[in-house]
Parts: sequence; structure tokens; C-alpha cells
Amino acid sequence: TEVNLFGVEDSLYWKLSGSGVFSVKSMYTDLINTGNIPRTVHIWKVKVPLKIKVFTWFVHKGVILTKDNLAKRNWEGSKRCCFCDHDETIEYLFIKC
Repeated sequence: TEVNLFGVEDSLYWKLSGSGVFSVKSMYTDLINTGNIPRTVHIWKVKVPLKIKVFTWFVHKGVILTKDNLAKRNWEGSKRCCFCDHDETIEYLFIKC
């Protein structure tokens, strides 16, 4: 039998953002503010698609090819963000820009 307690369909709600919609910013903010829980464990236990977990893992490890990371690999282009002309780092690009 089907149990329907409230007369409405189930829906997904991302509790880390005010809108209830997943965002990289809300996930990243939660990860950097997590206390004693190892961040790597937290990434893999969140109920989001695997590609988002992998991307978040890459952000956490600092291996996303932002312009500052490209410069560390001898790339000679501008390190400035194309949106706001600020130095492009992982934190800046995903949180502050």
C-alpha cells in the first residue's frame, strides 16, 4: 500500500542553501566550516550525483585548473579572472567571484 502522510509528493531539498537548491558554493562553505569530521569523508557521504562528488573532491584537493594553478605549471597567460579581473584562485572563483 502507498503511504501519503501530507497529501503532497516527496521532493529533494538541499539543506545547506536557503533556496533548497544545490550549489557548489554551499557545499564548499559547508566543507570548510566542518569541525572534527574529516572533510574527505563528508564529501563521499553527501547524497548528490557522483560527478558532483568528484568535482568537489578536486576542489578540496586544489587541482582544478584555475589560472593560478595553470601558472604553477608554467602557463604564461594572465592570472586574472575574465569576469571581474581579480586573481583567479579556486576559492575566489567558486566562492567570491
